[in-house]
Amino acid sequence: MLDSTVVALALPSIERDLGASRAEIQWVLNGYLLVMAALVVSAGRLGDIFGRRAVFTSGLALFAAGSLLAGAAGTPEGVIAGRLVQGAGAAAMLPLSLALVNAAFPPDRRAQAVGIWTAISSLALAIGPLIGGVLVDADWRLIFWITVPLCATGLAIVVTAVRESRDETATHRIDVPGLLLLSAGLTAVVLPLAESEQWGFDSPATIGLLAGGAALLVAFHWAERRGDQPIVDFDLFRNRPYFGATAAAFALVGAYWALMLLQPQYLQSVLGHSAVTSGLLILPITIPMIVISPYAGPLIARFGARGLMSSGMLCGAAGVALLTRVDAGSGYGTVLPGFLLFGVALGVVYAPMSSAAMAALPASKAGIASGVLGMNRVLAGALSVAICGAIFQGVEASTGGGRAASFTAALAAAMWFLVGLVAVGAVLTWAFVRSAPAAPEAALAAISDHPQHLRHRRFHL
Repeated sequence: MLDSTVVALALPSIERDLGASRAEIQWVLNGYLLVMAALVVSAGRLGDIFGRRAVFTSGLALFAAGSLLAGAAGTPEGVIAGRLVQGAGAAAMLPLSLALVNAAFPPDRRAQAVGIWTAISSLALAIGPLIGGVLVDADWRLIFWITVPLCATGLAIVVTAVRESRDETATHRIDVPGLLLLSAGLTAVVLPLAESEQWGFDSPATIGLLAGGAALLVAFHWAERRGDQPIVDFDLFRNRPYFGATAAAFALVGAYWALMLLQPQYLQSVLGHSAVTSGLLILPITIPMIVISPYAGPLIARFGARGLMSSGMLCGAAGVALLTRVDAGSGYGTVLPGFLLFGVALGVVYAPMSSAAMAALPASKAGIASGVLGMNRVLAGALSVAICGAIFQGVEASTGGGRAASFTAALAAAMWFLVGLVAVGAVLTWAFVRSAPAAPEAALAAISDHPQHLRHRRFHL
């Protein structure tokens, strides 16, 4: 949770200190997201097979190792390498944390434990910009090093207090061909977008990699349709409410990650704010989600998932549209309304999004559906960061008039892409999501009996 805001605030400092290019700064976020998107479903399955505690603690150790590597790096490539390792660790932790909470407490205390777990996740999202700003102003390396003692503490607690658990019915097979095709395809698509400033969109390398990436992703789809243990069960998307909720998640979370890439850089590099001040100024994006989420149940009951989510998506589109007004002479007052509207959209959409996605599915699909929904959110971040980064680099390089003018022109152009993305998400939400009074009893019972399936409810962006 801290990572989604803390690292974003450090990007301008990393750029200045290490002389990083725009593409390298983008890879600090995108490398992490790409690795997590490729591995998250398979890591959850590894936990079912070999033990959730073992895989989770391995993820903690990997995340700590990546943090040490990134914090000690003397080059942008070193930071990126550390972030790749962190992504692998996060992929193991994301799908298994709630299952471990469930295993650590008796049935009569599990509801309380899950409530505390959710509250801590919410708190991390709320205070992340503040913590990040303070650490970055002291030394940007601290944002990585501070996670090492946290991981060590978590490792000690999990090893001593949590019993091992696994799915005894799980087959000992991982979709290795699908994993390789997905990883290669995503990398081939994202790499030329990130390097577009240097390579150019019409270069043979860019065209060849984009075409090759598209072919690999088509092959991934073909392989998944025929595999018996797929990473992605594409038949899930035939379920209209699930497809609509997944589209909303892709659009809104993708926009969130792109905002967190570019807006802190605007606040620091153009408006001249310190990292800690920028952390305070970015809070209107994160705080509304924490304030609104506790009221999600009554809101869903009153307006229905379809109406609530569609309204929220329109609110998000309007917020991002307001951010396109930025120019060389604008200040924080120009972006504040957009920040607030987008933050409200996150709060209004996020809880009903998960409920709408899961409610119409049979109990037997709860696990794979929640895993694919989580993967979809991370994948959305990787692709939207890559596309917005490419738009930003292209417009900035072709715009004159000084740094502020070129930066804000590029920022406005990237925001227009996000307007389109969230608007399409709003249309698909209205067209496919259906309001239901409650999830089917069988599905709810299956999810309650297997809390690892509840991971789609986490406040992870």
